Amino acid sequence: MDIKDLELLEFPRIREIIAGYCSFSMGRDMAMSLSPSGDIEEINKRLGESAEAAKLIEEDSSVTASGVEDIRDFAVAASRGQVLDPKTLRIICASLQTMRLLRSGIAEHPDKFPLLCQYADNIGEFIPIERAINRAISIDGEILPNASTKLVSIRQNQQAKKAALMNTLQGLISTGTQQHFIQEAIITEREGRYVIPIKNEYRKDIQGIVHDISNSGATLFIEPLQTLELGNALKEEQIEEKREIARILTEISELIGGVSEDIIGSIEAAAVLDFTLAKARFARRFNASEAIVYKPDASTSPIIKLDDARHPLLGDSAVPLSLEIGRDFSILIITGPNTGGKTVALKTIGLLCLMTQAGLPIPAAATSRLPVLDGIFADIGDEQSIAQTLSTFSWHMSNIARILNKLQGYNLILLDELGASTDPNEGSALGRAILLHILASRSLAAVTTHYTDLKVFAHVTDGLQNASFDFDPETMSPTYKLTLGTPGGSNAIATAAHFGLPKTVISAARSSLLEGSRRLEELLTNIQYKKQRLETLNRELEDEKILYSRQNRELTSELKKFKEEKQRLKQNARDSIIEEVSRLEKELKLASSELRRVKSQDNIKAARQTSQSVRQQIREGLLAEEEEALPEDDSVIAVGDNVLIKEVGVKAKVISINDRTGQVEVATGSMSFKTDRDGLLKISGDDKKEKDYSVQVQIPLKQMPLELDLRGKRADEVEVLLDTYLNDAAVSNLKRVRVIHGYGTGTVRSIVRDLASHHPLVKNYEAVPAGEGGDGATVINLR
Repeated sequence: MDIKDLELLEFPRIREIIAGYCSFSMGRDMAMSLSPSGDIEEINKRLGESAEAAKLIEEDSSVTASGVEDIRDFAVAASRGQVLDPKTLRIICASLQTMRLLRSGIAEHPDKFPLLCQYADNIGEFIPIERAINRAISIDGEILPNASTKLVSIRQNQQAKKAALMNTLQGLISTGTQQHFIQEAIITEREGRYVIPIKNEYRKDIQGIVHDISNSGATLFIEPLQTLELGNALKEEQIEEKREIARILTEISELIGGVSEDIIGSIEAAAVLDFTLAKARFARRFNASEAIVYKPDASTSPIIKLDDARHPLLGDSAVPLSLEIGRDFSILIITGPNTGGKTVALKTIGLLCLMTQAGLPIPAAATSRLPVLDGIFADIGDEQSIAQTLSTFSWHMSNIARILNKLQGYNLILLDELGASTDPNEGSALGRAILLHILASRSLAAVTTHYTDLKVFAHVTDGLQNASFDFDPETMSPTYKLTLGTPGGSNAIATAAHFGLPKTVISAARSSLLEGSRRLEELLTNIQYKKQRLETLNRELEDEKILYSRQNRELTSELKKFKEEKQRLKQNARDSIIEEVSRLEKELKLASSELRRVKSQDNIKAARQTSQSVRQQIREGLLAEEEEALPEDDSVIAVGDNVLIKEVGVKAKVISINDRTGQVEVATGSMSFKTDRDGLLKISGDDKKEKDYSVQVQIPLKQMPLELDLRGKRADEVEVLLDTYLNDAAVSNLKRVRVIHGYGTGTVRSIVRDLASHHPLVKNYEAVPAGEGGDGATVINLR
């Protein structure tokens, strides 16, 4: 890849960002020297390392190379016999320790991070060197007092001899006879010897060695003869201390020099890990992922597929871009409004391809798929050269010439404003010729233009495809959304108006626009508007679909709960029936015992027979299996059909049907009665879906009439007869009966209706229609 193209696509900015995430200089150097590769294996290896590093810092964010420094030169110096100073050794120790922790944080998981472990395994452990440095040198880079046993002894002797020396000097300056010789009663140090300040005029009165004279010459700094031997003894201890420190530093330096190559290899491996961790931090910050990469060949054409791609330098303001170049077309012609995102789209495509071939994660969906390209070329921006007397057009043409002359293998070409900055007719002609040349080279390309001729050319030429960035006619501003298959208008006049150009200028521009061009721009704008409306409707329909789907799930869940509750209630009812039957059996036993006390032997015998019959039927009912009838919702009811009486849940058989009135006569057990057709549901017992164990207790019932005729009855008889009839009707499961009382004086009618109004078995009553008896009869509905 040419440096020029890398710069035009802002790849150096990506290097700088990643370098900023590195922890030490060698990692930063690797980031700043990063370049795209054409080796598919190398690219996949780099991407795999980035993916492992992202997983590593997600699990343990403390893994870092922070604290490592480039100590290669120190290691080389030590290998050549140079003695390293304490501060340098402290730097080396910190780096070795950090590398050891970095290694252990990765090497613990060889299965999770196999690629990173290859580098971690190249980091050595230099624990003897770390211990030697920590034992001898403080964090601040000073020799510790207990760096060695000999050094401890030397410093103890030093302290003792220094104390004796200071006591002697203090005695001299405190003696009354000599105080007038002394300039100031202090002990100071000159050239490593302890001295006292003596006035110059008394030089001959004090015997000793002069080590210094003040700037004024008034004071001499003299080491008295009385302390000369003590000073020499202290100096000898100091020299011995330096020798011991030199020995310690030499010993540690020799340790480092002996493994200098291992240290250099370790620091280089740590640099790779530092750089790789920086790529992972970049991926986390920019929500980036590794694209799928493949090598085009004779059987696999290069196809650039980007999903939700964003330009990394635009931050959160970047609008996602999705496109595919190379499958149905090789060259994408992008049109649309000024400042609408066309140039950013070109840079996004090119930069993400460069980043991928450099082994970097890209801010796009992981479904993005990119080929390994031999060349990525760009002609973007305006680099007019005054020194070379090149115009804007000349600069673009020279750059495009460079690109076309370098096309070999699989390439991506990005051209911004093709053919611009010159006569539109000639610019369009050049643009068409350049596009045909690129098409013949089998390269992929994305090109922006405002020329209508190139839009039409893309429409009629195989291998070319129009695309446009949308423009909102209502807000008069770009949406930065790319749509394939449709050319876009430049909307230059609308954009100018949006930026505040005077209305008179805008009006004059519109009126001077050629009719054909004006109508084309209006057509494109209208298409854009309708497309946006369709997209809005599609979004609304999709939202409604989601809503209905959610409601359907909720209703299905509610229906399931309802069925479960219904089944629970049925089970409870079944259990209650069994309990009730058990209770009735107990009552029959009590009744049998009671009847034994009655003198009538016939009654006792009849009661015993009835009791035995009920017991037998109860036992049979508890064990009987009844096949559950299956409703047939839309079936026509006919004579002989089995039906379910909806209101009471009782099964019956159709005896006759009155087509005129819609009344159906049904029979259940020993009873028969009429009811409305709507109250029946045809059932089938043929299909065996489920078995229901039901309690069947059949007590012989007398034939129950559906009417009670009270005509001719006395008033005092009516209430007893009606009450008895209603009780029998309820036992017989009748829901609707008719009482004939006639007209007469209305007394019997009043008694009947008064009793019905407060009888516990009566739901309500109603008069019979005039055609069926009128006030001469009353229909009573039972509960």
